[in-house]
Amino acid sequence: MILYYINTFIMAAALLGFLSENVVLITIVGIFLLLLVVNFFRIKKKKQKKHEVIRPVTDVIGSIPERVEELNQELKPFGFAYEPYQDIFYSIMYPWQREVGYCRLYDEACAPLSMIIDSEPIKFNYDGRKWLIEFWKGQYGMNTGGEVGIYYTTGSDINIPGIFNDTFYYCVKDEDCIHMSFALRKNGNLLFTRSGYHWWLTGFKLGEFSKPSELTMDIVLDLYDKRMVNAFVEALEKMGYEEDEFAVRDTRVMVHFDKPHSKQPSTRTTFTDFIMQRNNEAFCNAYQYLTEAYVDTLDKLEIVRNESPNMYNQILGVGKPKAVYDAFEKIRGWLRKD
Repeated sequence: MILYYINTFIMAAALLGFLSENVVLITIVGIFLLLLVVNFFRIKKKKQKKHEVIRPVTDVIGSIPERVEELNQELKPFGFAYEPYQDIFYSIMYPWQREVGYCRLYDEACAPLSMIIDSEPIKFNYDGRKWLIEFWKGQYGMNTGGEVGIYYTTGSDINIPGIFNDTFYYCVKDEDCIHMSFALRKNGNLLFTRSGYHWWLTGFKLGEFSKPSELTMDIVLDLYDKRMVNAFVEALEKMGYEEDEFAVRDTRVMVHFDKPHSKQPSTRTTFTDFIMQRNNEAFCNAYQYLTEAYVDTLDKLEIVRNESPNMYNQILGVGKPKAVYDAFEKIRGWLRKD
């Protein structure tokens, strides 16, 4: 029995001596065994992941064309659509606005509704009708934008005591639309261009804050014939346009719209401009702050939709809201359809 304990002691002492003399070797062997165990579980985990189905990102958020189409379906009731290549909103061909024509009351309603815009109505007679081609540029709430519209009427001026005493124009029919184009610039830098056969050509840049005086429009109008050109140019000259502000090439008229030559709506006062522009700037800043982590407008709109539904609904309104056209209900009973 004593011999057994002696042998055990000798073996333990020998093992202890071996370990103390081969610490490095033992450490290496231990690390190797640990790596084998870790690698075993890693391979096992990878095999399990092979059976997981990962959906494409586009299945979750949709492709760009799908997202644009979805947005445009939301914008359609408001009369607008989104164009991703220039990152702008624009008016469609057959919006509800086409049913309400145009008159001076609409321009008067803009400033109190946070649309601080320069307007330039050019009125002339041609082919037995009264015509209106009007330009607009400025701040439309949360958007910097520009518009060109063409309207006509054969009716007499409307006199509604205390409400309206002027001409009401109808939006031109499809066959009377013209090809028009414009480039909108801010402090000389191009914001966007628009071109098309239309009655109301527009463009709006979301989240861009501007003073109307910072904006210029270079507009191209392809009119019907030389008689129409002459009538339009005569109206321009009567308004005060100089030779360096427009040019004529056959039936094409090019106009540089900077400072308006026409009298602006009475609602455009220094006080109104200041108050409404501070409000517009605050909304633009809020939009930029909320979406500063994103580059693409579609992503920005998704964030706004989730984080600020009220702002999202305001964005969908884009240009002139329906409240601008409330005056139509007051005068529609006095109108006769041309």
